[in-house]
Amino acid sequence: MAKQKAKKDVSARGPPHIRARLEYLRKAAVYIQSASTSRLRPDQNDNTDEQMTDGVHTEPEIVESSETRDGHQESDQPTHNQNRTLCIPRQFISQMRGVSLKSQMRLPIEVKRSFCKRCDIILVPGFNCVERIENASRGRKKPWADVRVVRCTACGTEKRFPQTDRRSKKLSERKSEAAAKNTSSAPS
Repeated sequence: MAKQKAKKDVSARGPPHIRARLEYLRKAAVYIQSASTSRLRPDQNDNTDEQMTDGVHTEPEIVESSETRDGHQESDQPTHNQNRTLCIPRQFISQMRGVSLKSQMRLPIEVKRSFCKRCDIILVPGFNCVERIENASRGRKKPWADVRVVRCTACGTEKRFPQTDRRSKKLSERKSEAAAKNTSSAPS
């Protein structure tokens, strides 16, 4: 009889090649969107250049061709390229979600919260999403009822995230723990 092959160790987080693909798609989407939004907001780039004086700072540049393949000039070429560069990150996020669903791997919470679940755009506060804290309790008396609401300005979808660390234990659980402590500490 032939020896049985030992199974490869697959970590609890899933196969490494799928994790690497998911991470690559996320990083590529973030990079391309940041490059395209930096061209749309040149006034904010001046502040970031002043802050990054000690590190190497490379700025991506997308070279636009002024002629088509036929040699004719296109008047709306820059707007077409802007739309295309804004759609590429959406495509990468969509692929990342598809890969994670098909491989049955969960995305980390911070990754899931960083993009819109409806239009697959990366959410940047103040640029393409609006954040606010809501508290539906009377007079905002219950601090554990705070909910962070992130609204995507592209599609209008709202995501709601509770702002509490953990829920407290129920009264019955607290009583049973107190009773267990009292019985164990009682002298015999």
